Amino acid sequence: MSAAIPSLPPVAKSRPPRPTSRWFESLWLALSDPRPLVVVAALLLTLLVVSSFVPQLPGQLRGEPLAADRWLTSAAENLGGAGALLRGAGLFDVMHNLAFRLLLWAGSFLLLVQIAHAMLFAVQFRRLSTALDKTEISGGDPLPVTLPLAVQRWRVAVDGIPVTVAARSEALVRTWATRLERRTLRVPPSPPQVELQTAPTDGGAILEERLLATRGLTGAALQPLLPTGMLLALALVWWYSVAAHQFIPAALLPGEHASDAALGIAFEYALVYPAPGMIGPVIKVNKDGQQQMLPMAPAQLRIDGVTISVQPGAPAMLVQTLDAAPLLAQPGQANTAATLAVGFPNPGSEQALVMPLAGIGMRIIRQDTAATDAVFVVEIFQGDGEEPVQRLTIDGSQVERILTPVGDIPLGFVPVPMFQVQAYTTPPVWWLLLALLLAVAGALGFRRQPAFLLAQAGPWPVNRSVVIVQTSHRTAGDEVQRELTVKAPSSVERDG
Repeated sequence: MSAAIPSLPPVAKSRPPRPTSRWFESLWLALSDPRPLVVVAALLLTLLVVSSFVPQLPGQLRGEPLAADRWLTSAAENLGGAGALLRGAGLFDVMHNLAFRLLLWAGSFLLLVQIAHAMLFAVQFRRLSTALDKTEISGGDPLPVTLPLAVQRWRVAVDGIPVTVAARSEALVRTWATRLERRTLRVPPSPPQVELQTAPTDGGAILEERLLATRGLTGAALQPLLPTGMLLALALVWWYSVAAHQFIPAALLPGEHASDAALGIAFEYALVYPAPGMIGPVIKVNKDGQQQMLPMAPAQLRIDGVTISVQPGAPAMLVQTLDAAPLLAQPGQANTAATLAVGFPNPGSEQALVMPLAGIGMRIIRQDTAATDAVFVVEIFQGDGEEPVQRLTIDGSQVERILTPVGDIPLGFVPVPMFQVQAYTTPPVWWLLLALLLAVAGALGFRRQPAFLLAQAGPWPVNRSVVIVQTSHRTAGDEVQRELTVKAPSSVERDG
């Protein structure tokens, strides 16, 4: 009569977690899930995209409530019915919007959690090999595995001695594992294993085969770099939201100046005359004693941590007397000048000039045309007349004789663009490059998900082995289980 085959030892039950511990673990799992971070990132990106299409409040107006209110009112009116909604939502100043800053706080916190989670996984994943050398664990009991991910664990009694079972398991995992470690250790026996010992030696210890197969150790070490790079990139956004300063003056006309004390910068729209009859518009940039002259073309430069951007703006008209006589003035202006410039921000815009000594007035109108170069109409009025006595079309630099009661006066009309300038502080370039390099290196760690399989095989009556497998690679775990139990299926205990 054959002896009864002992059942598998029960899985050691851990002490039930305290409610506080259970609550913390649930919260940690929720925060380390990448989906909340994706939602926050999508909302932040949406607001940043909106800020690139919606006019943003110039930085120099934030310290002037009345000027800022006038600017916001004008910007909202220019956008019609949508303007009031955009203003109410704070989208004319996205970087200082409360909702935007709350999203920045949430994104920063979630990224810190992701970094901690990835670092914890990398450290614990690399320390898996230390479990192979634990000799205080009784035969038939699983080695401790602590990882912040789902681990499949099962135990089964199979035919064959432990060495043979371990060799078969090793052959199965070689197809995907990049690192294999094998140990044969003496461990305390469980009660059923004591029955196998006819003449106990070495204090009654038994031999247990242990196998650890891993892949992605380098990838696991790289993974924390991705959220770290993202956090650095988010820090750039924080910097622009909190510490950056921006100066965006109104478009400049020839001869006009604009300056900002916070940045210590000044702009001047100057006209140079490189040759007789030629005018060269330039912008003079002064920053802490340094001066640069930029031509009428889109350009960008950086001086002492301040980025300066200039580009041609809306059309303007330069009107001048040929003999440099101060005959021109704007309505209500007491002083006269030999040269005046007026701007036309939109098609259909019009400006007025007067020649007090000649008793005439001029109205200059920008035509609404699809042509690249603006076309202007100049109407000449004498005295209190409501109808123009002369009408001119200006489509380039030209000289026209103006009819006046005191005789014809030649005037030069030179269409020139206004200058749109802006200056803003920017962080060092290496900051963005470092964030990009870290993110790319971290992304490489996710090309292939790190995985492990930890197997134990010890003697079990009669002429069998008790096998314990713990793995994060479910497919590999199922394959090992099928191979070991195909000849003599036995009951299997699973622990998740």
